[in-house]
Amino acid sequence: MKTVIAAINSRFIHSSLAAWYLKANCSELCGQVEVAEYTINDITDYILMSLYAKHADVLAFSCYIWNMETVLKLADTVKKVSPGIKIILGGPEVSYESVMMLEKYSFIDFILAGEGEQSLDLLLQYLNENYQGLDEIEGLFYKEEGMLIKGKGGFALVKNLDSLKTPYTEQMLASLDNRIMYYESSRGCPFSCSYCISSTFEGVRYFAMEKVKNQLKCFISRGIPQVKFVDRTFNCHKERAKEIFRFIIDNAASTAFHFEVAADLFDDEMFKILSKAPVGLIQFEIGVQTTNSDCLTAIDRKTDLSSVFKNTAKLIEKGKFHIHLDLIAGLPREDYESFKKSFDEVYRLSPNNLQLGFLKMLKGSRIRKEASEYGYKFREYPPYEVLENKYLSFDSVCELKSIEEVVERYYNKGRFIKTLLYITSGFFSSAFEFYRSFAQYNIKNGYLERPLA
Repeated sequence: MKTVIAAINSRFIHSSLAAWYLKANCSELCGQVEVAEYTINDITDYILMSLYAKHADVLAFSCYIWNMETVLKLADTVKKVSPGIKIILGGPEVSYESVMMLEKYSFIDFILAGEGEQSLDLLLQYLNENYQGLDEIEGLFYKEEGMLIKGKGGFALVKNLDSLKTPYTEQMLASLDNRIMYYESSRGCPFSCSYCISSTFEGVRYFAMEKVKNQLKCFISRGIPQVKFVDRTFNCHKERAKEIFRFIIDNAASTAFHFEVAADLFDDEMFKILSKAPVGLIQFEIGVQTTNSDCLTAIDRKTDLSSVFKNTAKLIEKGKFHIHLDLIAGLPREDYESFKKSFDEVYRLSPNNLQLGFLKMLKGSRIRKEASEYGYKFREYPPYEVLENKYLSFDSVCELKSIEEVVERYYNKGRFIKTLLYITSGFFSSAFEFYRSFAQYNIKNGYLERPLA
């Protein structure tokens, strides 16, 4: 039996960690298993012909907001030209509506909800006639002779992460071709922000530190350009974070490391460790999201804003780290004026990159269940971006979208640092007012409709 795990990445520079985890944890009893990576920018017919030419018995897709529409088109079409093939879907886009997906799409045979490494192994063993307990597979939803059967159902979680086999095999590393290496040293998040699906299950699980160090050393020795940690809040366990920081600083070479962190969790010892880092080794992504305390309460986001600003400023002052700050427009209890205030306060920190994002009403998230409470209207298709709520009109969302584009083109590109500082500090009441005015000028002249050379 031959199984193909297909990963449809959002860009060429990205790689699929999930697909390689799944392959690594399929035993010999599953038969032949291979990974095929594509991007959403590839021609769909090319992907279809490529998958068809593999003559697989089983085709499995990892489903996310960026690839769900492409996956459904491919799965439907593959099933038509290869009616005997078994189609398996997994990932966050199907994990929270598994029954609905099976009822709606006849070409789907199985859905695995949650973390699929152990569940896929058992399912493939069953399909290869090496396992009998189909109804004992955690997170499995399936159809048999056209009838929906939930199986054991639920949401699969790997309790002991060290029981997993490493995905970072020679084959996987060779496939990177200078793309970003995604890496996790833990799963889960200690916080419960209502817009994040990490809040749908409690607790944080960690890989053994020795295993983490060995893997990081391997990446450094191979000269992988960038390793991006996907831990939801990397420094939630301060002592563990400090140990990893020390390790990559002591073994620094050409590999850069990216971390998503909570700025208010930095302490003096962590700053002391980081002071020894060479320039460019470490990148930090800090989700400020909003500076509106009522909004933070509404989304159940626990953060000390004064510490966030103090510690972020301290990181930026050191001049050693690339700092990326995030804001989210469309959160509950934040209107246009409140968002303007959040923008100006974060902009004053002068990060290397300021991402003005828009709330996504993700499947499984608590905020999606609370949509009616806040008057949310949102796109019913991925990525489920907010259109408006009782605090923010669609007119305001459209205006913020144009401001986002101008910030991305002029501030985040890093080409006009001195000019922007001169203009925003000398001619406008605030940075936000400048970007709003500049966005309107661009719209009036049709510049935002044109790609930049």
